[in-house]
Amino acid sequence: MKTKVLSLWLISLVMMSFVLSAEKKREINLWQKFFPDNLERLYIIMKDEMVFNHNSQHDGKIYINIGMLEKRLKKFKGKDYSIKEIKIVIHNHRRKNYFTLADYRQYRMLKKYGFKGLFLIYCHRTNKTYDIEDEKKSK
Repeated sequence: MKTKVLSLWLISLVMMSFVLSAEKKREINLWQKFFPDNLERLYIIMKDEMVFNHNSQHDGKIYINIGMLEKRLKKFKGKDYSIKEIKIVIHNHRRKNYFTLADYRQYRMLKKYGFKGLFLIYCHRTNKTYDIEDEKKSK
């Protein structure tokens, strides 16, 4: 009798794990739709919700320099935005669910120019979004 009860209990645990993993796969990351292909992309979202996007046509890296960013922000539809008005900077990684040295350099440069928003990556492999500040706290 104990063997049957134990067997049923183990079977129910296995079944439950399948159900829970199926539930997790159904989770939708809101950022997922911003990164539909293999190209690395960068999105800049301003405090007034205006969205800028940039991609370098590479599948492994993306870069935007501060001078180019400032020019682009100032020229956008007469808004004259500044780096201080950026709410979110997000880009994607295909496999890496961590920030690279280049990401940290870019983040520090933005901070130097007054950026106070969120600096995020979306990882395709994990379907999760990561905040550079959370990663800095864990080190």
